[in-house]
Amino acid sequence: MSLIKGARNLDEAKKFYDWALEADTQSMALEVKAYQVPSNKGAKVSPKAPKLESIKLINYDFVKYGSSAERKRLLKKWDDEVKSLPK
Repeated sequence: MSLIKGARNLDEAKKFYDWALEADTQSMALEVKAYQVPSNKGAKVSPKAPKLESIKLINYDFVKYGSSAERKRLLKKWDDEVKSLPK
């Protein structure tokens, strides 16, 4: 989720954001048989939800790849090497 700078109804958007992140709200997934893993650690999780500890993930470097300079470098590389290819 994101809050958009300058958006209409920003106060309502913030209220929705807060509601959506509550443990009780995320626990409602059980009622509709949704098996995602909630972001709130206090939410109830279906036994059918994936066990994150059993999934092999990449070792993502948030400091490096989250930096503005690295983002600009990667976007430029995409534009230069991929976007410019013939369709």
